[in-house]
Amino acid sequence: MQFNLIAMEDASFPYRLGTDCAEDIVARLAALAASSYIVVADTTVAALYGLDLTGRIDKEAGPAHLITHQVGEPHKGLATVEALAEQALGHGADRRTVVVALGGGVTGNIAGLMASLLFRGVRLVHVPTTVVAMLDSVLSLKQAVNTTFGKNLVGTFYQPVEVLADTAMLRTLPAREIRSGTGEVIKNALAIRPTMLDELGHSLRADARYDDETLRWFIAESLVAKADVTWDDKHERRSGLVLEYGHTAGHAIEHASRGEVAHGAGVAVGMIIAAEVSRRLGHAEAELVALHRELVAAGGVEPAVPAHVDTALVKNWLTYDNKRGYLDSPSGYTPMVLLSAPGEVLRTGPLPLVPVPLALLEDVVDETAARDAGTVPLP
Repeated sequence: MQFNLIAMEDASFPYRLGTDCAEDIVARLAALAASSYIVVADTTVAALYGLDLTGRIDKEAGPAHLITHQVGEPHKGLATVEALAEQALGHGADRRTVVVALGGGVTGNIAGLMASLLFRGVRLVHVPTTVVAMLDSVLSLKQAVNTTFGKNLVGTFYQPVEVLADTAMLRTLPAREIRSGTGEVIKNALAIRPTMLDELGHSLRADARYDDETLRWFIAESLVAKADVTWDDKHERRSGLVLEYGHTAGHAIEHASRGEVAHGAGVAVGMIIAAEVSRRLGHAEAELVALHRELVAAGGVEPAVPAHVDTALVKNWLTYDNKRGYLDSPSGYTPMVLLSAPGEVLRTGPLPLVPVPLALLEDVVDETAARDAGTVPLP
């Protein structure tokens, strides 16, 4: 497995990436010499990989127990964390237990928050099984769950002891989830690492069929992009806020759809909306909006708020964005990450945020949905 050290201020942890490396993953877990291993997965991943991995750990590393949660964003809440914690304790979890988060971003956040709370903190290892998780969510210390008021509003910062990623686990992903991952890759290229854009434009496939080499490139470039803005901002409250590009409208779309729109797809459309907002405020040219739309479409994501998502709900969730409070925004404004060009982030003082009139943002949401009405998302 290829070794990378993820470093953010005084926090650091190894990220190991390989292909067909299940034996290496178990060996790394065994090296932690835990009293027990609690593997957390959703019911789909449990059937695909959880039973096998738990059996391997139990045989080669120490007592292992698989606990599961229901699939999807609607189950990413405190009630799920509590239920899993009760199961972990019922299996005899103690201070030397290792929690293994096996899955995508939802599982990673649920298991991460649970690990931070058990005995006020037990060791956490991420074994990501989605593109979004491998190149985005496990590279953050943020562990958060949703509330009725919005996404990721309750949580903490907690560091894993290791990330162990195997691209072979991506082979069972539906195209929808692969496209979700490419949405985050596009974000990294547009907002942080524009040197990726030429190769990315040639690499994106609407059918979401990528070989392991391309996926490893996506992940490696995203590791560098994220490191560029978090090496001195482990809590993502300063330079790291640029990683929220596309997330203001993207989270609102995702939440309004009750998880039917995948995270990266929501972010992809959110970036188009952000680019159009920047153009209307006079910060960007029409070419920037066109570039966003071209890349998103090339990645197979519908470049619009999907027809089945109620834009009234999207506009409601905009007011609960998790970047509120960073700026002293006037009433009727919300802070957003905006670009003037690829890699050129607009700032208010030291922060990569701009106050945006909610009325303008809502108009762009409506028009983004209307402009592409009738388009059909790829399966």
